[in-house]
Amino acid sequence: MFIQNELKSVDYISSHNINENFISFFNKPGPYYSSYPVLGEWNDFEDTSSYENALLDFFSSSPSKPLYLYLHIPYCAKLCYYCCCQISISNNRGIINNFVRCLIKEITMLEQFFLKNKIMPNIKEIHLGGGTPSHLTTDELNSLVSALKNFVNFEGLQEFSMEVDPRTVNFEHFDYYEAMGVDRISFGIQDFNDVVQEKINRVQPYELIERLMNEEVRDKFKGVNFDLLFGLPMQTRSSLRETIELTKQLSPERITLIKYLHIPNKVKHMKMIAESALPDKSDLPYMFVESTEALIEAGYSWVGLDHFAKQTDSLSIAKDNGRVYRNFGGESPGYTKDIISLGPSSTSAFGNYYFQATSNLLKYKNTIDAGNFAISRKYKLNSDDIIRRDCNFELQCNQKLDMTKIENDYKISFQKYFGAELELLKGFEEKGLVHINDKNILVTTTGRYFVRHICRVFDTFLDNTMQYEAHGT
Repeated sequence: MFIQNELKSVDYISSHNINENFISFFNKPGPYYSSYPVLGEWNDFEDTSSYENALLDFFSSSPSKPLYLYLHIPYCAKLCYYCCCQISISNNRGIINNFVRCLIKEITMLEQFFLKNKIMPNIKEIHLGGGTPSHLTTDELNSLVSALKNFVNFEGLQEFSMEVDPRTVNFEHFDYYEAMGVDRISFGIQDFNDVVQEKINRVQPYELIERLMNEEVRDKFKGVNFDLLFGLPMQTRSSLRETIELTKQLSPERITLIKYLHIPNKVKHMKMIAESALPDKSDLPYMFVESTEALIEAGYSWVGLDHFAKQTDSLSIAKDNGRVYRNFGGESPGYTKDIISLGPSSTSAFGNYYFQATSNLLKYKNTIDAGNFAISRKYKLNSDDIIRRDCNFELQCNQKLDMTKIENDYKISFQKYFGAELELLKGFEEKGLVHINDKNILVTTTGRYFVRHICRVFDTFLDNTMQYEAHGT
């Protein structure tokens, strides 16, 4: 077993129950499955016509399906050493404004595509990500929103969210974001400890965040999200407990608690973080388990892999109703399942297609200026991929796989189709991580900490004997 005894009365385990098997398996590398197959399995591909044909295929079969629109803004004011996103550091307003002009041209290209093909997209969610969207001026943001209004009904949006760097905003910015239609903001906190902040080159005192979280600001938005990381340099179990306590005091509506991915061989600026400064790997499961315990005891619901939400938040309500879904940004309330993305390195997932734009800023700008979408990767899912993605996401998001539903949806015999996988899952059942009956595969309390390992059973690209290597962005 992975713990000495499993606590049945709550949906987390106590750090006092962790044993060496738990620690070893928790630290086993593997994908977090924001897509299936994962990005590293997609094909290099540069063909605008293929992307447009895929859009036509999707809209011909799903003309009114709700959509999530993502815009990637890569610019940041200062480099954070932990970051593995596609970013560019610049405070040159001319360079940034030129990028905004290019992104608006891409938005206009998508609008013209819709007009030409008489498509009326049913966009229900918008997210501005990065990089740092709040690094744009209010005029630049206004230009983006004005362009989007040509094909987006902002009155009909269920969520309009935006990532905000607390170091680059003041109260007037929040007034503008609210007027623009943003109803959820996300702060990149990472950690409140002064020493850790110095090591990751992101110094933002607790007092700064506390001031920005005043009642007047909170009333402007239906939710504030915090992003936290564990496994950062100089971070300890004790210091992370303090960060969690301070987070609870500020009481954001949602929290993500993600393991820091140290890949200096692929993200060069991570070389600024010394390996010797990282916490011992044996501390990592304790950090996550102790944080989970503290957040749940504070009234947060644990959603999916690493998200936490207040019980009144739409994400928590979706969890209670079994509607949680997963996209490239993490767990979502399930309003939408298909994403169209714009901007460099952005990833789209609609119908049975995946696409990624080029991460090279110069190539992105030149391709858009030439009137073409800057596609660099593509994957078309076959029927087996779709079935396995469905299994994967149900286990991740809702900790329950209804085998009967899979049979009815895809006209298969689950026992025959997944005979080999069910045999492998028996090993997880013996460890106390899943429970299997005639109708369902249920993730146990302990199994929640290993759900990505459980999902790997359904992965035909990466079998359980292969060593996984993170690919970065």
